[in-house]
Amino acid sequence: MGGTKMLPENTCGVKVPQKLSWSSMIEIIQDNGTGKPVRSTMPRSSVHQIPRVTYPCSPSEWRTFQPVVTFVQPRIVEQPDAASLKKQCPYRKKLEKQKKKALKKRSDFSLSKYVKLARIKEKENFNEKENLNPERLKALINYLDSPVELEQLYAAQALGQLGVAEESVTSALFNTFQECNSLPLQYEAARSLALLGCLDTSVVKMLIRHLKDASLNRREDTLSALKVSLQAWSMTPELEWYWIGARSSLIRNLRRLVNLQDPMDSVSFDAALCLGYLDKYNPIAQETMFMCLSQDDCQRKIQALVMLVKQMAIVDPVVIKTVIDQLQRSPLYKHRVDAARLLATIGLEIIQEEGLEEEVFNVLLEKLSEEPFLVVRQAVASTVEELNIKKRVWDIVEKQLRDDKDEIRKKAVIALGVLGIRNKNLFFAMLEMLELDTCEDVRIQVVRAFSTLGMDNMHVRKSLVKKAQTKGILARECSKALESLDKVSDAQKEYMLQSFKIY
Repeated sequence: MGGTKMLPENTCGVKVPQKLSWSSMIEIIQDNGTGKPVRSTMPRSSVHQIPRVTYPCSPSEWRTFQPVVTFVQPRIVEQPDAASLKKQCPYRKKLEKQKKKALKKRSDFSLSKYVKLARIKEKENFNEKENLNPERLKALINYLDSPVELEQLYAAQALGQLGVAEESVTSALFNTFQECNSLPLQYEAARSLALLGCLDTSVVKMLIRHLKDASLNRREDTLSALKVSLQAWSMTPELEWYWIGARSSLIRNLRRLVNLQDPMDSVSFDAALCLGYLDKYNPIAQETMFMCLSQDDCQRKIQALVMLVKQMAIVDPVVIKTVIDQLQRSPLYKHRVDAARLLATIGLEIIQEEGLEEEVFNVLLEKLSEEPFLVVRQAVASTVEELNIKKRVWDIVEKQLRDDKDEIRKKAVIALGVLGIRNKNLFFAMLEMLELDTCEDVRIQVVRAFSTLGMDNMHVRKSLVKKAQTKGILARECSKALESLDKVSDAQKEYMLQSFKIY
């Protein structure tokens, strides 16, 4: 057991490999000097010198050919800086886009566009000039040469009422006025020329002749045409004023009509208006306008106020108080709108000089919430902004939002619906009122305020959609508000598409 190792017997004649030893790796070198052999041994491989084998193996281990090594020409590569690398990287672009979307969805959004007044919604008037068929004009011009006088009269009246002041129309009317022998046709042609702004000497003389007519209807008809024409003339800049034929004679006859008639008569008032358009410093016209301020006729009163403030630039305490009274008590909403605009025309400085600042402020503050028509409230809000008292009104209205009385909170919300929302805190306060206020009328007014201001916001839409799924008046108001916001959104998209349209 403990003896020498036994080798197996070789019976097949196979050569047994020799036993390897380190002696074969020893190189014997003879020294040149002594001739004695010097042993030189190879260094043994250590653990650190054994090459490591990595798995999986490189594909070059199984290649059956040697790839041709191509020479790569060294070159200078321009390394981009950090800013250009940030712009060029599509991954960074995607991150920036996602970041912008996240910022947009946050509650910290800008309310600057909602601070502005809501656009005044006015009824769309049918514009005859834009929708008029050119063939219609040609047919009416041809009717002026008709042998039937009734057709000529109809064509002359229609061309004046349409108000298309083209050269072909005015020349045809003027030719008819000069060539025809019929007095009614001459009058209708002259009246239509005056409505189109043609105040030639012969035309004005024809109108003056009919002002002297004993027929009341003919005087009123002539004065109505002169009033339209002279008002348009007075609204143009002085450098662009066109010549008015027989002006002195026209002023003299208008003054005679004002003096002969009763000052409260319609003919006298219209003649005074025409006289004011021709000469704003005329004392007879000014006296007639002041006399009309004490009348009960609201139509005549607002016309006199517009003449005094805008045309004659006459403002005194009587005029300002009459404007305030018209804003408060006029039965027609259009007159209340005109009164609010007149206060803006007068200006805060003149109102302060007359000592009526507080009275005007209280009336405007009251009309912001108690006026039933949205158009009037928007006109009042515009006046508040032009008089530079909007910040003071905002402070008062925001305090009223926290009042315990439901009616006061309701009025405050109505006022904010036309004033606008000036900061983020106020917006979220109104949004909270929509969710938690105990009075349903206040919540309804909050919905209407959001709709009027066009606040197409994620928070507003979420609250409106949630309320619209319920039943009752509030749900119906939320549905209407969502429809209104959708229309505004569609209109904005259509405007953007039109702006990018290539012609």
